[in-house]
Amino acid sequence: MTKTMLGLVAHPNGDLRLEEVPVPRIGENPYAPHDVLLEVEYCGICGSDIHKWGASAEEKAKVLHTPRKVVQGHEIVAHVVETGADVTRVKPGDRVVCEIVTFYCGHCPACLEGRFNICNTLKPMDGRAHYVTGGGFAKYTVWPEFQLHVLPDTIQSRSAVLMEPTAGSIHSVLSRMNVRAGESVAILGPGARGILLMQVCKAIGAGPVIMTGLDRDASFRLPMAKKMGADVVINVEKENLRESIAELTGGIGVDVVLENTGSVEPIAESLDIVRKGGRVLWAGGGIRGGITAPVDTHKIIVKEIDVKG
Repeated sequence: MTKTMLGLVAHPNGDLRLEEVPVPRIGENPYAPHDVLLEVEYCGICGSDIHKWGASAEEKAKVLHTPRKVVQGHEIVAHVVETGADVTRVKPGDRVVCEIVTFYCGHCPACLEGRFNICNTLKPMDGRAHYVTGGGFAKYTVWPEFQLHVLPDTIQSRSAVLMEPTAGSIHSVLSRMNVRAGESVAILGPGARGILLMQVCKAIGAGPVIMTGLDRDASFRLPMAKKMGADVVINVEKENLRESIAELTGGIGVDVVLENTGSVEPIAESLDIVRKGGRVLWAGGGIRGGITAPVDTHKIIVKEIDVKG
């Protein structure tokens, strides 16, 4: 095995550069002796990766950056190459998918609730492997065994690469919002994550499920959302979203809104199109590192809206 490899490296200033980087070694990382060297087969491109690529200086200032120079990429399917001394759950040759939260304290209030992804002792994102030891936009990466899941032969790698964002979508729909069968849902933003959110909602029997997008989504993303199961798609630059939702729901509003854009306008729209006593998830800002949006708290109060992140 060579000592170096090409990797797409994220820098703290927001730059992404293709660079020669060292191949990670067993025993020389924070996960040892439970470390696993992986050869990457696929690594999906997340919206958070796209926002860094080709961004202007102004845009970079708004994006959440890595705290240190590190290989990017976290939607990983890989093969086990070598294992640390105490590894028991995987073996060389296994095909695996990776969870991304690899550092947490295990004893703070969040960890004791099983919510390791928001460990109270770490800064946001600091516990994710691709922000600490490096991700999947290189030939090799190193991961702790407890965050690896062996794939059955019945699942193709090209499908498995969507497991990480699908798991995040399940977390949003079920763990955070408790969406139930028969509830109406509006999903703002028809990207890959938005379509996965839609599919999870449909799988549990929610409906109607409404997907919104812009003119730039009209040729591919909105038709894809419809093909994949959305009951209604709305181009908000061609239709008035508030009026369309009112018409679809008899003037009541939808039960649940899942905002997935990371833009300002949908934040305000979400409070207008949800019904009284409804539920709203603001998730898109997590992709770009957060946005500053004016919020009409009066609507939240008088409509008794449950807003979550």
